[in-house]
Amino acid sequence: MRHGYLERILLNLQNQKGDKEIIFAIGSSSDRTEETIRHARPQLEQTGVVKILQSNATNRAQRLNCGIAASTGAVVLLHHPATLLPEGNALVNLQTAMAQSQSLWGGFHHRFDLEHWLLDFTSWYSNHIRTKRRGIVYLDHCIFADRKLLNRVGNVPDRDIFEDTILSDRLRQFGMPVLAKGYVTTSARRFRQRGIYKQALLNQILKLGYYCGIDPKSMNKLYERKVAINNDYDD
Repeated sequence: MRHGYLERILLNLQNQKGDKEIIFAIGSSSDRTEETIRHARPQLEQTGVVKILQSNATNRAQRLNCGIAASTGAVVLLHHPATLLPEGNALVNLQTAMAQSQSLWGGFHHRFDLEHWLLDFTSWYSNHIRTKRRGIVYLDHCIFADRKLLNRVGNVPDRDIFEDTILSDRLRQFGMPVLAKGYVTTSARRFRQRGIYKQALLNQILKLGYYCGIDPKSMNKLYERKVAINNDYDD
């Protein structure tokens, strides 16, 4: 609810074509997240199976793994909490992309909901360099993967930050990712609140910290400070 995307995500999911199983792993919240999801449940159940899980997870990776454990589909899509899937055909498109490329995992093309040259460049780099050439897919691309492969690599690494980088490293051992047709749209909330250049600089500092082996909890606390989406911090 904090980033203002939840109701839009629920409607987006409701409008997705194809068979689907929608799983919500909900932790403690005071922002009406659970209330909003339960209110939308009857509409969602008209288009697919819906499961709502109560979770004691302390980070996003743990919540995703709760959902993976409760899911039954052959392909699992890890939905980013501040991202909208391409309208209507996202599930069809990912199945087509996997079949045509014979890739067992991937994501969608990425863009932000705010126009700015630096954000446009960030998405371009993520789509064409980081994903296609380096084989690293961030969670805001809404990673999808064959269930058996995901289980084989141990699902989502239990880390507070850069869990998607580690997951990509593990999945990449079995082939490069594919980008499905369509663009996901991610909230630029962090950039709006912290400032585009400040947030971009922080992102690069955190990447350096990751490769230098800095404690992930400390890095994530800095990343989430005052604009928490994945975890709650008091300062």
